[in-house]
Parts: sequence; structure tokens; C-alpha cells
Amino acid sequence: MLFCDAHFHAADCKFLPDNEKDNHYAGVSCAHSLSEWNIQTKLINGRKNFFCAFGIHPQLPRIENYQLLEQLLQENKIVAIGETGFDFYTDSFKSNRKMQEEAWSVCLELAEKYNVPLVVHNRKALDLMFVYAKQLSKVTAVIFHSFAFTSREAGALLRHGINGFFSFGKPLLNNNKKSIDCVQKLPLNRILLETDAPFQTLKGESATNPSEIERVYNRASDIRNCSIEEICQTIAETFCSAFCVKIS
Repeated sequence: MLFCDAHFHAADCKFLPDNEKDNHYAGVSCAHSLSEWNIQTKLINGRKNFFCAFGIHPQLPRIENYQLLEQLLQENKIVAIGETGFDFYTDSFKSNRKMQEEAWSVCLELAEKYNVPLVVHNRKALDLMFVYAKQLSKVTAVIFHSFAFTSREAGALLRHGINGFFSFGKPLLNNNKKSIDCVQKLPLNRILLETDAPFQTLKGESATNPSEIERVYNRASDIRNCSIEEICQTIAETFCSAFCVKIS
């Protein structure tokens, strides 16, 4: 069985699963600065079934990263742009709305220009996904990382012509009602699973290990009332489709 982690941060993890010994993992790691990119590439390069992404994070919408992002696209060094999007969770983040909008526009335009998937971070700003639905419908694939809304809202995004995929992580282990609703009701070929390692911890945890993707898969299997083998096979196919990659 192959466990595909649709979203984690290699530069912040203490270690990654060792595919030299256990070829059961695949994943896409996101970086958001030159320093993170350098660490990420050292950890990811040469690892079977692991891929790199780079984006302008809404919590750190740094203009100096725009040029680096396009350079990485020109050199075919990333499989996706992300994560990027909007975060209005705190007053501090809200105060950066103008910069978030600029960073989002840059990433959205580049995703369309270079025909690559877009990984979306969205907190308290779902309405903006509908505002930008026309542009998003032109992107080859849109991966909604840690989707925090309902299956009805996910369905509405799909009906707006967006080739959307919805990724879920450890909130499933915490019985998050919206996440469970989505995993129960969305078509399985629209679902991805993730750890967001080393982040997205549960109460009492200091960090999330990338290998915990297996826990997320087991929980999704229970929620869907289907075998772990079916979950692994279908999500591996979805992972390849969403990120336009091949795994083995």
C-alpha cells in the first residue's frame, strides 16, 4: 500500500519517512522562502515519489519571493504553486489583506501561465474562492489544503467549474464534523489526505510526524466504511491526477 501525503513541510520536519527501507510513502512538500526551499530540496531530491512545491503563503506574503517562484516554474523544479491563498483568522492577518490579495493574484496568474496545480490555504475567506472562481476554473487543478468547510460548499466550488480536490488531515482524528462530512459525502476521487507535518497537531502534541499519514488514512477508511486498500489505491490515483505526477 502507498500512503500519499498531499501536503507537508519538509523544511520544518525533523526527519522524513525512509523510502530506501519502506517504499510506502509519497508526498508533496511546500516551501515559502529561499531558505526553506534550500532545505526542502536537500531533503526531497532523490527521494522516490516525493515532490516539491513553492508558494507565497498568506501569512508571509513576501514580494521578494515572486521572482524565485517564477524562476522555479521556468526551470520545472516544482509540481505545484503553493501554498497560497487567504488567512483572516486573526486581526493581524486581516491587516495584511492587500498584500495577501497581491500574492494570491501573482500565484493564480502563474498557475494558469505555466499550467501547474495551485495549493490553496484558506481560513475565514471561502467567499473569495467564489469571487475568483472564473480564474480558478482556468487552473489545471486546485488542491484545497486542509479544507475547513462543508461538503455542500465543496460541491459548490466544483459546480463553479473548478477542478477542485479537497485535502484533509488530523482534524479527522479529532472528530472534526466538517472534515468528516466531506470525507463521507464527497466523491472519493475528489479527496486527498495530508499531515501538514510538522504542524496541525492534536491536543498535547508538540509536532506531527509525516509518518502519521497512515493514521489519517485509517481514519478515512473507517469514515468511508471501505477497505484501506481501496482508500490507498483511489487516493494514489487522485494524487497523481491532481499534481500531474507519476508514482511507483
